[in-house]
Amino acid sequence: MGINKLTGIICLLGAITCSSCTSCGGGENENASVSREVYDELQQKYDMLKESVEGTLSANEEARMELNRIMVELNTISGRTINLQKNVENGTGIDNRTTAEQISEAIAEIKRRLNAVPTQKADKQTLALVKNLQQTIALNEQEISRLNGVIEDKNQQISTLDNELAETNEQLRQTLNEMKRREMDSWISMGDELLSTADLLPNVKGHGNMKEIKRAKLTILLRAKSAFNQAYQLGCAEAISKIKLADEKYQEAYNR
Repeated sequence: MGINKLTGIICLLGAITCSSCTSCGGGENENASVSREVYDELQQKYDMLKESVEGTLSANEEARMELNRIMVELNTISGRTINLQKNVENGTGIDNRTTAEQISEAIAEIKRRLNAVPTQKADKQTLALVKNLQQTIALNEQEISRLNGVIEDKNQQISTLDNELAETNEQLRQTLNEMKRREMDSWISMGDELLSTADLLPNVKGHGNMKEIKRAKLTILLRAKSAFNQAYQLGCAEAISKIKLADEKYQEAYNR
C-alpha cells in the first residue's frame, strides 16, 4: 500500500511541476505560489513515504535472509533427526539420549529465532515461508518427543535387563560358591577317612608278609594327601595342615 501511495504522489508531483512551468501573469503567480506550497507538502509526504517503503523493503530483505538461514539450519536438524531415528530403530548409536537432547536444544533455538523475525509488515511470500518453517519445526518437535519416549523405554528395558542379569549372576555366584564349598568338604572328608583307614594299619618294616601291609598304608596316605591337595586348590585353608599331617604319617610309615 505504501508503494501505491508513493506512485500516486510521484504522478501528482509531476503534474504540479508541469502546471507551474506553464503558468504566467499576476493571478497565475498567486496560483503558482499555492501550487508551490502544495508541491512542498507533497514532496515532504513523498520523502516520508519513500523512507517508509525503503525501510519496509529493507526489513523484508533482512527477514528473508534470516529465514533462509533458519531454513538451512532446520534442514540440517531434520537430517540429524532422521539419522537419530535410524539409530534408535536399529539399536545403534553411541549416545542417542544426548543426541536427542542436543537436537531439542537446536530446535528450541531455531524456534526462538523464527519468532523474533518481524512479520507485521511482511509480504505474503515472507509470511508463507514463516508458516512453512513453523510447520517444519512442529514436525521436528513431535518426532524428537516421540524418539525421546522410545529412547527412554529402551533405556528402561536395558536397565531392567541389567538388573536381572546382575541378580542372575549373583545367584550363579552363590550357587558356584556352594558347590565349591561342598566339593572342598567332600575332599577333606575323603582325606580324613583315608587317614583314619591308614591309622588302622600298623607301621611295619615291610619284610615278608608285612610288605603288602606297608605298601597299602603308604598308598592310602598318598591318596589322603592327594585329596587334601584337591581341597587346597579349591581354596580350602584347612587343607594345608592336613597335607602336612599326611606327609608326617607317610614319612613315619615309610621310614619304619
